[in-house]
Amino acid sequence: MKRRAWVLGLAAVLLAAGVAHGATTSVTWSSWLQINLQPAFGLGGFDSSLSVSYAIGGWALSSTALLDETGLWNVFFDAGGALGGFAVRSLVDFDAAAPELRAWLSSVSTGIGGVRFYGLFMIDDVHGGGAIGDAWFGTGSTLGAIWEGDGLAIWAQAQFNMTDSSKYVYLYGLDWLMDHFVFEECGTWYKPAGYVDVQTGGCSVFWSGVSLYVEFPICCADVLAQISFSAEDGFDHILFELLNVDLGLTWMNVEWVDVWYTVESKSVNAVFDVSIADNLCFTPYLALTGGGTLIDGIDLKALLFECSWDGYTFKAGHLFDEDGWQEYLNSTYYDYGWTWDGELTYLDPCKVPDGYDEFFGVEIEGDACCGGEYGLSAFVWFDTGDSTGIFDWVETRVMFRTAIGPNTDLRLGMSVTQSGGNWIGVGFDLHW
Repeated sequence: MKRRAWVLGLAAVLLAAGVAHGATTSVTWSSWLQINLQPAFGLGGFDSSLSVSYAIGGWALSSTALLDETGLWNVFFDAGGALGGFAVRSLVDFDAAAPELRAWLSSVSTGIGGVRFYGLFMIDDVHGGGAIGDAWFGTGSTLGAIWEGDGLAIWAQAQFNMTDSSKYVYLYGLDWLMDHFVFEECGTWYKPAGYVDVQTGGCSVFWSGVSLYVEFPICCADVLAQISFSAEDGFDHILFELLNVDLGLTWMNVEWVDVWYTVESKSVNAVFDVSIADNLCFTPYLALTGGGTLIDGIDLKALLFECSWDGYTFKAGHLFDEDGWQEYLNSTYYDYGWTWDGELTYLDPCKVPDGYDEFFGVEIEGDACCGGEYGLSAFVWFDTGDSTGIFDWVETRVMFRTAIGPNTDLRLGMSVTQSGGNWIGVGFDLHW
């Protein structure tokens, strides 16, 4: 209890300090309560988040508290700004239920002579359940540099008791990596998400790996060369890759062709992309079949219809392949499914239950009172393989959102299945 009081007290001190110094402050409070109607009446879930953000002297600070039906379970702090010529950001995540520190990640970056240097420093509860000072906690750091100019780009990164995050820095950037240390997706919080992590417990910061990326254009493609070493294996791999190869076709191009060398193996892969115009009412999701550089067919995996008119959006979709597929040849196999608002995804927290392969839906948006907006969505779901309902119907879900004040939104929802009313829910969003 003392630790929990300390965490909450720190949040209060930060907020009070911001207000006292005339900082620009904003608060967001969101809650959702769900009541199950079957198989037994009772609480189906409760989620609430309270975020306080303020800016002062070029610094942005925020604290977020997460609650569910068991009480306060997580507190998260984020601070970022400039110190001289250095950009600094620090993220601290607490398990408020234990209570204990879960992880602390900080980044520092600066530009010198056209090169951007950056460092990551992390304290992590590697195995969970530890206390600061014991072997459960580990420390690590990462040092990197990025240079871009005249068509040539170079990324270099070395890890010390940390996992290799260079792929994410190369693909998305350092800011993306920090933003995804802790984040929420479809109502599920990833804390920490695992894109960057400490490897082992203890305070020894030993060298664990280094990676180098070099990218440059040549003729009708971009070339990427990447080499990686690790403390455990020494030489890990070297990769040569052609990116965005133009075949002169409007419907297909080569995403990349690579040659991958390790100490014991060599592999050649080609990844083809089938592209369909984004402005079609019907969007077919196609996948090439085959292996390596061999293409032996094109499969229709899913079909989505979407049409918008005067604030109304009509949707319909069917998933033909419920076992998942590779987005590109030789890529990772993903178990795709529909989201509750009729989009395709492979993220488990966002997907409808297995078997919900077909839907019809409508979304309506318009102006509400007090300068706000309202939104209504109704989706009817079908299981074309195993349902015993009429027309294979399994569930209908309706969600409604409307502004009831200048800073307040009300949310209502309900679900009906073959057995009758499934659940009802109510929530709100406050902003001030």
